Amino acid sequence: MTQQPLATVQRRRNLATLGMLGAVLIAAVLAVFSGPSGKQIAREPATAARPAPAKPAAPAAATARPAPPPPAAPAKPPSPPLVDEKVIWEDPPEWKRLPSSGMRFASYEIPAAQGDKLGGELNVFILSGDVEANIQRWVDEFSNFDAKTVVRSKRTVHDLPQAIVEIPDGHFNGGMGETKESDHYGLLGAIIVAPSGAEYFFKLTAPSKAVKAARKPFYKLLDSVLVEKGAAQPASAKPSEAPGGSAAPAPAPAAGGAPHP
Repeated sequence: MTQQPLATVQRRRNLATLGMLGAVLIAAVLAVFSGPSGKQIAREPATAARPAPAKPAAPAAATARPAPPPPAAPAKPPSPPLVDEKVIWEDPPEWKRLPSSGMRFASYEIPAAQGDKLGGELNVFILSGDVEANIQRWVDEFSNFDAKTVVRSKRTVHDLPQAIVEIPDGHFNGGMGETKESDHYGLLGAIIVAPSGAEYFFKLTAPSKAVKAARKPFYKLLDSVLVEKGAAQPASAKPSEAPGGSAAPAPAPAAGGAPHP
């Protein structure tokens, strides 16, 4: 057997050692990249996906507005109340009844006061409208009077409501169908409402002295007004609309009516 030189043997040992070291190094590198075989690397739990922010709702379409209704036809004036009753009263003997004419259902001649030459008249109309406004309209036909002297009262006679006004002395500016202006004139007025809704206007205008003398027969007439049911009213007695003001009426005295003189 041939003995190799010592240097050769030493060289071979070094190469073997290097080979082993290389193999160990390669194994270590592989172990680093592949990880331990018996263990698994815990993975970070996946973050739950967040829902996308909701898109703002589209603005609702503007609700179509209905077309405005066509303009209403002008209201027809109210029909006169049906007159299915006959309102009657007693004529004062002191007064002379005159023939009715036009809108006047009845008229009376009021005698002049003692010492005066001029008398007055009482006219009866069948109209409709606001009672208080019509009473105030009568008051507005006068001027230059003391407001404290105006007497207002309400009462009921034979189940018929009566609204009464008195002006003892003032300047009369003229009223419906009466255009003449006069000083020292007075008023006795009453509106009586019948069950049918018809309103009977009793309006007396005369010089102040004649008004004072006519006050007692005027209230006697009002005391006698009543309804005679079942009798048809004449065609000329159908009520029509009376002009009325909107001014506030003067306060009325306590119910029961003005006392007779």
